[in-house]
Amino acid sequence: MKHTPGALIGPLLLLLVTATQAATIEHPGVLPKGANCSSCHANKSEGKSVHSAMALPCTVCHLTETQGDMTRLNLFMPKGTICFACHEKSAPLQCRSPGAKACVECHDSHSSSRPALLREQVDVLRP
Repeated sequence: MKHTPGALIGPLLLLLVTATQAATIEHPGVLPKGANCSSCHANKSEGKSVHSAMALPCTVCHLTETQGDMTRLNLFMPKGTICFACHEKSAPLQCRSPGAKACVECHDSHSSSRPALLREQVDVLRP
């Protein structure tokens, strides 16, 4: 099946609308294209466990939009699904919190002082 550029506009707009509904963070100042975020946010790539995505540009997961002297950062996808952009959804999940709606409720997406990017100590039940 052949796709035309015009056919992609709808899905791309849906993706952008969905992304703007994800967690928005206001960042003071203008971030130039290709800004090195780790120059100020070095702690995001330090810890006992560091997400492998930290070796990639921040724009792999985050969208930036600058208006005036304020930059807004959004996730590229909703937090409930962004992990599955790289991680297989069909893989057996080791979720120990049945009420969790997103991986990031228990796991930090950048780094952690705990194993497996865990946010805090949890009672792990072994199968």
